[in-house]
Amino acid sequence: PEAAGGGGAPKAAYAKPKGRPDLTAHSEGAREAAEGFNDQAVKAFKAKDWQRCYDLSSEAIRLNPRKTAYLGNRAAAALKIKSRKMLKQAAEDSVLAYEMDHLYAKAYVRAAQAHLELGERATVKMAVQEWEKALELDPDNKSYKEGLKDAQLTWEADWA
Repeated sequence: PEAAGGGGAPKAAYAKPKGRPDLTAHSEGAREAAEGFNDQAVKAFKAKDWQRCYDLSSEAIRLNPRKTAYLGNRAAAALKIKSRKMLKQAAEDSVLAYEMDHLYAKAYVRAAQAHLELGERATVKMAVQEWEKALELDPDNKSYKEGLKDAQLTWEADWA
């Protein structure tokens, strides 16, 4: 964010999307509101507006925390933002999603991507295991095979 009163054309500051503080996950209408936030999050992702997607997905999760797709969308946005904090959030969301749905291959993939990017001994080891699980679910997926190979090479180069 720029300081107020700077010269030149003013740059629009990022304004966090308005949530629904009047609702909790147990409120009537929370699921419908969550779906609305998720729809906006998907549009933001397609527009490459990663922070907006992250914030809208966070509100969708707050209103319906058991929906794996919302966790997946926030993880996808966090992976694009790439800060260490966001990579940790992406890993956490993705692990939660695959623990809720063991057949959600993209959750294993996002977790693996975040864990590999974090680059710590324990996280790289997890990335290898998550890529293996994703490949179990989708054995012919070329990008999963490449992801596993990359994680294995990183493991061997840095930790083996």
